[in-house]
Amino acid sequence: MHRNEEFMKRIAFFSGDITRGGGTERVGTLVANALSKETGYQVYFISLTHKSTEPAYEIAPEITRSCFSKKWINPGPGYLPVIFKLIRYIRRNKIDILIDIDGVLDILSIPAKWITKVKLVSWEHFYFYNEMGTSYRKIIRKMAARYADAIVTLTEQDKGFYQENLKIRGRIQAIHNPADYMQPQNDVPERNYENKIILSVGRLCEAKAFERIPQIAAGIKNNYPELSFQWLIAGEGELRAQIEEQIRRWDVEKEVTLLGHVSELGALYGEALVYVMTSRYEGLPMVLLEAKMHRLPCVSFDIMTGPSEIIQDGIDGYLVSSPENENCAAEKMAHGIARLLTDHELYQKFSNHTQDNLGAFRMDAVKSCWKELLEQL
Repeated sequence: MHRNEEFMKRIAFFSGDITRGGGTERVGTLVANALSKETGYQVYFISLTHKSTEPAYEIAPEITRSCFSKKWINPGPGYLPVIFKLIRYIRRNKIDILIDIDGVLDILSIPAKWITKVKLVSWEHFYFYNEMGTSYRKIIRKMAARYADAIVTLTEQDKGFYQENLKIRGRIQAIHNPADYMQPQNDVPERNYENKIILSVGRLCEAKAFERIPQIAAGIKNNYPELSFQWLIAGEGELRAQIEEQIRRWDVEKEVTLLGHVSELGALYGEALVYVMTSRYEGLPMVLLEAKMHRLPCVSFDIMTGPSEIIQDGIDGYLVSSPENENCAAEKMAHGIARLLTDHELYQKFSNHTQDNLGAFRMDAVKSCWKELLEQL
């Protein structure tokens, strides 16, 4: 049945490049697709540029997709023509609400809002203290606090950081990312508890801190000599050589394996007993949700932000305080992992509870939060 567009809210999602295959683009697409199926919304996608002709993730046919430039535009004078293009686009398509998928795009959207009076939502996909190596993010967050009609954070913790540090004139709401692209494994066969496999997944980069793993593995090896285990790291990146050096330094060549890029992770999640995250910082770590979907107990440093809203400490995993002393942190994490690998009853108890709190990450719950926010603007 054809929907009467005259009475629909026109919502445009603004992305740097929706054809990129990153987590931000995946989540933006999921939420846009879900809203496009709802009565009362006409959804659009705008990209600053397109690296590819096709989006990385399937976009619903009801969504109109547009691009402002054939090549990437760095912040600076080149942004001025883009602002005028955005103003014309908003006016031509009668956009009611503009959602910046990356908050850095607020630098373009705020001037457009001044001219068109469009409602603006700044969607934070990292966390308040993470400036991604660029000082202008801090400035843009201050601008969003003053001029955006709403700020959306991924976690309640990050919402608190915004409220503590900025005077926010509009609304602020924490809305989790949806995890519905992962299928919950409700009928997982009983794992082979004798097959002690630890799994970590991600890019081999500074944020993920996989260079910590060899020291943690050595702590397990030295303090639990009767425990035979394998620690698999799936991913590739610029710190591979450094991690390999640490593996040799801590004498864990037999225990720690760098798998490189793995296109299909389902088999690894099925074989592993425990998932471990060593990151220095995250926004909302989807890898923890993936692991819990596969009923894997998780052990993570209690960093900003995300793990504390996913892992139920002492129920389905462990949150390890991350003091400045790396040796102490590594020792604590090694102990938590070893407990799960040596106590079968405890392990099974944790595994049985892994999906207890995943309801907030289902699309129905996420979509409901977005609809509530949009209706209040």
